[in-house]
Amino acid sequence: MIGMHLLAFAAALSVMVPPALTRAGWVYRSPRLGIAAWYATLVAVLSAVVVAVLSWVAPWQGADAAACEMWRWCVLAAQGGYGLAGRMVAAAVAAVGAAMAARVAVTAARVVRAASARRDRHVRMLTLAGRVSPELDATVVDHPRPAAYVVGGPTRRVVVTSGAVDALTGSELAAVLAHERAHAAGRHDLLLDGVRLLEKAFPRVTLFAAARSELCRLVELRADEVATAGHASISLARAIVTMATAASATDGASRPPVFAGALSATGGHAIERLNRLLTPPMPLRPAHRVFIGVGVATVALVPVALGLAAQFLPVLGACPPLMS
Repeated sequence: MIGMHLLAFAAALSVMVPPALTRAGWVYRSPRLGIAAWYATLVAVLSAVVVAVLSWVAPWQGADAAACEMWRWCVLAAQGGYGLAGRMVAAAVAAVGAAMAARVAVTAARVVRAASARRDRHVRMLTLAGRVSPELDATVVDHPRPAAYVVGGPTRRVVVTSGAVDALTGSELAAVLAHERAHAAGRHDLLLDGVRLLEKAFPRVTLFAAARSELCRLVELRADEVATAGHASISLARAIVTMATAASATDGASRPPVFAGALSATGGHAIERLNRLLTPPMPLRPAHRVFIGVGVATVALVPVALGLAAQFLPVLGACPPLMS
Protein backbone atom coordinates (compact mmCIF):
# COMPACT_ATOMS: atom_id res chain seq x y z
CA MET A 1 0.00 0.00 0.00
CA ILE A 2 2.87 2.38 0.75
CA GLY A 3 4.11 2.00 -2.82
CA MET A 4 0.76 3.02 -4.25
CA HIS A 5 0.64 6.03 -1.94
CA LEU A 6 4.14 7.10 -3.01
CA LEU A 7 3.30 6.83 -6.71
CA ALA A 8 0.19 8.89 -6.11
CA PHE A 9 2.33 11.43 -4.24
CA ALA A 10 4.80 11.59 -7.16
CA ALA A 11 1.98 12.02 -9.68
CA ALA A 12 0.38 14.79 -7.63
CA LEU A 13 3.67 16.67 -7.35
CA SER A 14 4.32 16.32 -11.09
CA VAL A 15 0.94 17.84 -11.92
CA MET A 16 0.50 20.46 -9.19
CA VAL A 17 3.97 21.85 -8.51
CA PRO A 18 5.06 23.24 -11.94
CA PRO A 19 2.17 25.74 -12.32
CA ALA A 20 2.29 26.60 -8.62
CA LEU A 21 6.01 27.41 -8.60
CA THR A 22 5.83 29.23 -11.93
CA ARG A 23 3.20 31.61 -10.53
CA ALA A 24 4.55 31.93 -6.98
CA GLY A 25 5.64 35.47 -6.13
CA TRP A 26 8.16 34.31 -3.53
CA VAL A 27 10.13 32.46 -6.22
CA TYR A 28 10.67 35.77 -8.04
CA ARG A 29 11.60 37.49 -4.80
CA SER A 30 14.01 34.73 -3.74
CA PRO A 31 15.45 32.83 -6.73
CA ARG A 32 17.68 30.75 -4.45
CA LEU A 33 14.65 29.34 -2.62
CA GLY A 34 12.96 28.84 -5.98
CA ILE A 35 15.90 26.77 -7.23
CA ALA A 36 15.77 24.73 -4.02
CA ALA A 37 12.02 24.20 -4.42
CA TRP A 38 12.36 22.90 -7.98
CA TYR A 39 15.13 20.52 -7.02
CA ALA A 40 13.25 19.37 -3.92
CA THR A 41 10.34 18.50 -6.20
CA LEU A 42 12.59 16.54 -8.56
CA VAL A 43 14.22 14.70 -5.66
CA ALA A 44 10.82 13.93 -4.12
CA VAL A 45 9.36 12.56 -7.36
CA LEU A 46 12.39 10.41 -8.17
CA SER A 47 12.82 9.10 -4.62
CA ALA A 48 9.08 8.37 -4.38
CA VAL A 49 9.30 6.13 -7.45
CA VAL A 50 12.44 4.40 -6.14
CA VAL A 51 11.02 3.83 -2.65
CA ALA A 52 7.74 2.59 -4.17
CA VAL A 53 9.61 -0.04 -6.18
CA LEU A 54 11.64 -1.05 -3.13
CA SER A 55 8.47 -1.34 -1.07
CA TRP A 56 7.14 -3.89 -3.53
CA VAL A 57 10.21 -6.10 -3.35
CA ALA A 58 11.15 -5.58 0.32
CA PRO A 59 9.60 -7.70 3.09
CA TRP A 60 7.01 -5.24 4.39
CA GLN A 61 4.71 -6.52 7.12
CA GLY A 62 1.64 -8.36 5.90
CA ALA A 63 -1.96 -7.54 6.69
CA ASP A 64 -5.48 -8.15 5.44
CA ALA A 65 -6.39 -4.58 4.46
CA ALA A 66 -9.15 -4.52 1.86
CA ALA A 67 -7.23 -1.92 -0.16
CA CYS A 68 -4.53 -4.53 -0.81
CA GLU A 69 -6.73 -7.21 -2.37
CA MET A 70 -6.01 -6.20 -5.96
CA TRP A 71 -2.31 -5.92 -5.22
CA ARG A 72 -2.44 -9.38 -3.54
CA TRP A 73 -3.89 -10.77 -6.76
CA CYS A 74 -0.98 -9.24 -8.73
CA VAL A 75 1.57 -10.64 -6.28
CA LEU A 76 0.05 -14.11 -6.44
CA ALA A 77 0.11 -13.97 -10.23
CA ALA A 78 3.77 -12.92 -10.22
CA GLN A 79 4.61 -15.81 -7.89
CA GLY A 80 3.05 -18.30 -10.28
CA GLY A 81 -0.31 -18.71 -8.60
CA TYR A 82 -2.06 -18.09 -11.92
CA GLY A 83 0.28 -20.13 -14.06
CA LEU A 84 2.36 -19.04 -17.03
CA ALA A 85 0.27 -15.95 -17.81
CA GLY A 86 0.95 -14.49 -14.38
CA ARG A 87 4.66 -15.08 -14.67
CA MET A 88 4.68 -13.48 -18.12
CA VAL A 89 3.01 -10.37 -16.70
CA ALA A 90 5.57 -10.24 -13.89
CA ALA A 91 8.40 -10.64 -16.39
CA ALA A 92 6.96 -7.82 -18.52
CA VAL A 93 6.77 -5.50 -15.52
CA ALA A 94 10.36 -6.33 -14.56
CA ALA A 95 11.48 -5.77 -18.15
CA VAL A 96 9.86 -2.33 -18.21
CA GLY A 97 11.61 -1.37 -14.98
CA ALA A 98 14.94 -2.63 -16.23
CA ALA A 99 14.47 -0.79 -19.52
CA MET A 100 13.79 2.49 -17.70
CA ALA A 101 16.87 2.07 -15.52
CA ALA A 102 18.98 1.22 -18.56
CA ARG A 103 17.63 4.23 -20.43
CA VAL A 104 18.66 6.56 -17.63
CA ALA A 105 22.12 4.99 -17.38
CA VAL A 106 22.78 5.07 -21.13
CA THR A 107 21.47 8.61 -21.52
CA ALA A 108 23.56 9.79 -18.57
CA ALA A 109 26.70 8.20 -20.01
CA ARG A 110 26.12 9.73 -23.45
CA VAL A 111 25.27 13.20 -22.15
CA VAL A 112 28.21 13.31 -19.73
CA ARG A 113 30.66 12.03 -22.34
CA ALA A 114 29.44 14.45 -25.02
CA ALA A 115 29.43 17.44 -22.65
CA SER A 116 32.90 16.58 -21.37
CA ALA A 117 34.26 16.31 -24.93
CA ARG A 118 32.73 19.68 -25.94
CA ARG A 119 34.08 21.34 -22.82
CA ASP A 120 37.56 19.92 -23.34
CA ARG A 121 37.62 21.16 -26.94
CA HIS A 122 36.50 24.59 -25.87
CA VAL A 123 39.09 24.76 -23.07
CA ARG A 124 41.81 23.84 -25.57
CA MET A 125 40.56 26.59 -27.86
CA LEU A 126 40.67 29.07 -25.00
CA THR A 127 44.21 28.00 -24.17
CA LEU A 128 45.30 28.65 -27.76
CA ALA A 129 43.19 31.70 -28.65
CA GLY A 130 42.57 33.36 -25.29
CA ARG A 131 44.74 35.18 -22.83
CA VAL A 132 44.43 35.26 -19.08
CA SER A 133 43.91 38.76 -17.69
CA PRO A 134 45.05 39.01 -14.05
CA GLU A 135 43.29 42.38 -13.72
CA LEU A 136 39.93 40.89 -14.73
CA ASP A 137 40.57 37.42 -13.31
CA ALA A 138 39.13 36.05 -16.54
CA THR A 139 40.14 34.71 -19.93
CA VAL A 140 39.87 37.28 -22.73
CA VAL A 141 39.09 36.11 -26.26
CA ASP A 142 39.61 38.46 -29.21
CA HIS A 143 36.22 39.02 -30.81
CA PRO A 144 34.41 42.28 -31.68
CA ARG A 145 31.03 41.28 -30.28
CA PRO A 146 30.54 41.87 -26.52
CA ALA A 147 29.94 38.63 -24.66
CA ALA A 148 30.75 37.01 -21.33
CA TYR A 149 30.14 33.49 -20.09
CA VAL A 150 31.45 30.79 -17.76
CA VAL A 151 32.67 27.36 -18.84
CA GLY A 152 31.67 24.63 -16.41
CA GLY A 153 33.87 21.81 -15.25
CA PRO A 154 36.51 21.46 -12.52
CA THR A 155 38.03 24.90 -13.18
CA ARG A 156 34.91 26.89 -14.18
CA ARG A 157 36.63 29.53 -16.28
CA VAL A 158 35.07 32.96 -16.73
CA VAL A 159 35.46 34.15 -20.32
CA VAL A 160 34.94 37.63 -21.78
CA THR A 161 35.44 38.90 -25.31
CA SER A 162 37.62 41.86 -26.21
CA GLY A 163 34.44 43.45 -27.60
CA ALA A 164 32.93 43.46 -24.12
CA VAL A 165 36.10 44.91 -22.61
CA ASP A 166 35.98 47.75 -25.18
CA ALA A 167 32.20 48.37 -25.16
CA LEU A 168 31.50 48.27 -21.43
CA THR A 169 32.53 50.78 -18.83
CA GLY A 170 34.63 49.66 -15.88
CA SER A 171 31.64 49.35 -13.55
CA GLU A 172 29.57 47.54 -16.17
CA LEU A 173 32.33 45.05 -16.92
CA ALA A 174 32.89 44.43 -13.21
CA ALA A 175 29.17 43.73 -12.72
CA VAL A 176 29.11 41.31 -15.67
CA LEU A 177 32.13 39.42 -14.38
CA ALA A 178 30.56 39.27 -10.91
CA HIS A 179 27.46 37.76 -12.52
CA GLU A 180 29.55 35.04 -14.19
CA ARG A 181 31.50 34.33 -11.00
CA ALA A 182 28.17 33.91 -9.21
CA HIS A 183 27.29 31.18 -11.72
CA ALA A 184 30.63 29.49 -11.08
CA ALA A 185 30.41 29.75 -7.28
CA GLY A 186 26.82 28.50 -7.24
CA ARG A 187 27.68 25.47 -9.43
CA HIS A 188 24.79 26.48 -11.66
CA ASP A 189 26.17 24.43 -14.53
CA LEU A 190 25.72 21.26 -12.47
CA LEU A 191 22.17 22.24 -11.50
CA LEU A 192 21.23 22.67 -15.14
CA ASP A 193 23.11 19.58 -16.33
CA GLY A 194 21.16 17.43 -13.87
CA VAL A 195 17.73 18.54 -15.04
CA ARG A 196 18.77 18.44 -18.71
CA LEU A 197 19.78 14.84 -18.22
CA LEU A 198 16.35 14.00 -16.79
CA GLU A 199 14.62 15.79 -19.66
CA LYS A 200 16.64 13.89 -22.26
CA ALA A 201 16.10 10.55 -20.54
CA PHE A 202 12.33 11.13 -20.22
CA PRO A 203 11.34 13.70 -22.87
CA ARG A 204 7.61 13.05 -22.37
CA VAL A 205 7.62 13.96 -18.69
CA THR A 206 6.42 17.56 -18.59
CA LEU A 207 7.76 18.08 -15.05
CA PHE A 208 11.35 17.75 -16.25
CA ALA A 209 10.83 20.13 -19.19
CA ALA A 210 9.19 22.72 -16.93
CA ALA A 211 11.97 22.35 -14.34
CA ARG A 212 14.67 22.85 -16.97
CA SER A 213 13.00 26.00 -18.32
CA GLU A 214 12.40 27.53 -14.88
CA LEU A 215 15.84 26.65 -13.54
CA CYS A 216 17.49 28.30 -16.57
CA ARG A 217 15.53 31.42 -15.65
CA LEU A 218 16.14 31.27 -11.91
CA VAL A 219 19.91 30.76 -12.04
CA GLU A 220 20.18 33.98 -14.05
CA LEU A 221 18.08 35.87 -11.51
CA ARG A 222 20.16 34.42 -8.70
CA ALA A 223 23.43 35.40 -10.41
CA ASP A 224 22.06 38.93 -10.88
CA GLU A 225 21.15 39.02 -7.21
CA VAL A 226 24.66 38.00 -6.13
CA ALA A 227 26.35 40.39 -8.58
CA THR A 228 24.31 43.39 -7.48
CA ALA A 229 25.18 42.77 -3.83
CA GLY A 230 28.54 44.39 -4.60
CA HIS A 231 27.83 46.35 -7.78
CA ALA A 232 25.21 48.85 -8.90
CA SER A 233 22.13 47.29 -10.46
CA ILE A 234 22.10 49.96 -13.17
CA SER A 235 25.62 48.94 -14.25
CA LEU A 236 24.58 45.32 -14.83
CA ALA A 237 21.37 46.42 -16.55
CA ARG A 238 23.27 48.68 -18.95
CA ALA A 239 25.76 45.89 -19.69
CA ILE A 240 22.94 43.46 -20.50
CA VAL A 241 21.36 45.99 -22.88
CA THR A 242 24.70 46.69 -24.58
CA MET A 243 25.50 43.02 -25.12
CA ALA A 244 21.96 42.07 -26.14
CA THR A 245 21.84 44.95 -28.65
CA ALA A 246 25.15 43.87 -30.15
CA ALA A 247 23.93 40.28 -30.37
CA SER A 248 20.76 41.25 -32.26
CA ALA A 249 22.75 43.42 -34.68
CA THR A 250 25.10 40.62 -35.78
CA ASP A 251 24.53 37.56 -37.92
CA GLY A 252 25.48 33.96 -37.16
CA ALA A 253 28.88 34.21 -38.85
CA SER A 254 30.07 36.92 -36.47
CA ARG A 255 29.03 35.28 -33.23
CA PRO A 256 31.77 34.66 -30.66
CA PRO A 257 32.72 31.05 -29.93
CA VAL A 258 30.54 30.68 -26.83
CA PHE A 259 30.65 27.18 -25.35
CA ALA A 260 27.45 25.23 -26.02
CA GLY A 261 25.43 25.13 -22.80
CA ALA A 262 27.52 27.85 -21.16
CA LEU A 263 25.90 30.30 -18.76
CA SER A 264 26.04 33.65 -20.53
CA ALA A 265 25.56 37.10 -19.07
CA THR A 266 22.75 37.70 -21.58
CA GLY A 267 21.00 34.41 -20.82
CA GLY A 268 17.58 33.95 -19.29
CA HIS A 269 14.58 36.26 -19.74
CA ALA A 270 16.25 39.58 -20.54
CA ILE A 271 13.16 41.77 -20.03
CA GLU A 272 12.37 40.15 -16.69
CA ARG A 273 15.97 40.51 -15.57
CA LEU A 274 16.06 44.20 -16.54
CA ASN A 275 12.78 44.90 -14.73
CA ARG A 276 14.09 43.14 -11.64
CA LEU A 277 17.39 45.04 -11.74
CA LEU A 278 15.73 48.42 -12.20
CA THR A 279 12.87 47.73 -9.76
CA PRO A 280 14.14 45.19 -7.22
CA PRO A 281 11.40 43.26 -5.40
CA MET A 282 10.99 43.44 -1.67
CA PRO A 283 13.11 40.72 -0.03
CA LEU A 284 11.33 38.00 1.89
CA ARG A 285 11.13 38.36 5.64
CA PRO A 286 13.39 35.99 7.63
CA ALA A 287 10.39 34.16 9.06
CA HIS A 288 8.96 33.73 5.57
CA ARG A 289 12.28 32.33 4.34
CA VAL A 290 12.42 29.85 7.21
CA PHE A 291 8.84 28.74 6.63
CA ILE A 292 9.45 28.16 2.91
CA GLY A 293 12.78 26.46 3.56
CA VAL A 294 11.19 24.01 6.02
CA GLY A 295 8.41 23.30 3.52
CA VAL A 296 10.90 22.66 0.70
CA ALA A 297 12.96 20.31 2.86
CA THR A 298 9.83 18.48 3.99
CA VAL A 299 8.71 17.82 0.41
CA ALA A 300 12.12 16.39 -0.48
CA LEU A 301 12.20 14.09 2.58
CA VAL A 302 8.60 12.79 2.53
CA PRO A 303 9.17 9.69 0.32
CA VAL A 304 12.17 8.43 2.26
CA ALA A 305 10.47 9.21 5.59
CA LEU A 306 7.37 7.25 4.57
CA GLY A 307 9.50 4.35 3.39
CA LEU A 308 11.29 4.18 6.71
CA ALA A 309 8.08 4.66 8.69
CA ALA A 310 6.51 1.68 6.92
CA GLN A 311 9.11 -0.54 8.56
CA PHE A 312 7.84 0.41 12.03
CA LEU A 313 4.13 1.04 11.36
CA PRO A 314 2.54 -2.12 9.93
CA VAL A 315 -0.50 -0.31 8.60
CA LEU A 316 1.69 1.61 6.15
CA GLY A 317 3.23 -1.54 4.74
CA ALA A 318 0.05 -3.60 4.71
CA CYS A 319 0.43 -4.98 1.20
CA PRO A 320 2.34 -8.23 0.69
CA PRO A 321 5.84 -8.25 -0.82
CA LEU A 322 6.47 -9.02 -4.46
CA MET A 323 9.17 -11.45 -3.35
CA SER A 324 8.86 -13.69 -0.35
